[in-house]
Amino acid sequence: MMTAPIAPQPLWRLEVTVPKHAVAAFEGVFEGVSVAVTSMGDDDIPWRVEGYTDCEPDTAAIEAGLALAADATGVEVPALSIEFLTPRDWLAENMATFAPLRLGRFFIYPSHYDGPRPAACIPFRIDAGTAFGSGTHPTTGTCMAALADVAKSRISANALDLGCGSGILSFAIAKLWPAEVLAVDIDPEAVRVTRANTRDNGLRHRIQTMVSNGYTSDAVRGRAPYDLIVANVLARPLVGMVRDTARNLTPGGTVVLSGLLNRDARWVASRHRAAGLVFEKEWRQDGWSTLVMRKPPRRLTRP
Repeated sequence: MMTAPIAPQPLWRLEVTVPKHAVAAFEGVFEGVSVAVTSMGDDDIPWRVEGYTDCEPDTAAIEAGLALAADATGVEVPALSIEFLTPRDWLAENMATFAPLRLGRFFIYPSHYDGPRPAACIPFRIDAGTAFGSGTHPTTGTCMAALADVAKSRISANALDLGCGSGILSFAIAKLWPAEVLAVDIDPEAVRVTRANTRDNGLRHRIQTMVSNGYTSDAVRGRAPYDLIVANVLARPLVGMVRDTARNLTPGGTVVLSGLLNRDARWVASRHRAAGLVFEKEWRQDGWSTLVMRKPPRRLTRP
């Protein structure tokens, strides 16, 4: 079953250019009005901070936020560029171009593919759709590589996929371990897509799906603690959930953290170490990082 197409949405791109030390402050301004924020630059050149919003920007309010950020960081107020991006039917384009993909032990293919499958692979049927996660982004690929690596030495029976997108990481967990998986996302559309893909891949009996803002729902808290948590979101939300992540992991449990630019990996790892987790491994690809960390096993005390 393919996900139902939706009408192309209008999009505006916001952009400012600022010194490196001020990037975080200006990202904060855009994060308050955007659905996605990104920044690019180098030590020797100004950084470009971009935000993308699906609502017509309130120029006056954004410029007021930029003025506050400039004052806080001691820089001149940057010029704000706003560009309207012509709507495109990304779903239709992706459906037409999405080709089968081999990621280590995994083989991801769309519903229109009728060709051969590689021998000794773990196949998933995923259509490029309205939720993130067809396997083509480096964060998804490195998460799957990390999970396959963890599976060599550990067993999972109760797993949480936090920010499930299309459900692809839940499927990897369910195929690598005899685990029951809870797949959650803050976006109802992602949950709908995951539920449809779960049915298409014959995993409804293993994977439960629901909307949850991080660890806040009763269902997420009720099934804790987890011996495996996968969180492929963004650096700031991961840092904001550090205490909840540590609290909801079993002693000896593993967490896979992704959605990180390479420059944010050390920050995210240090914040999780401060919460008592131990760094184990980092996977990098095309400027993105995935971290594997573990909660230390409970020490046995002598009588």
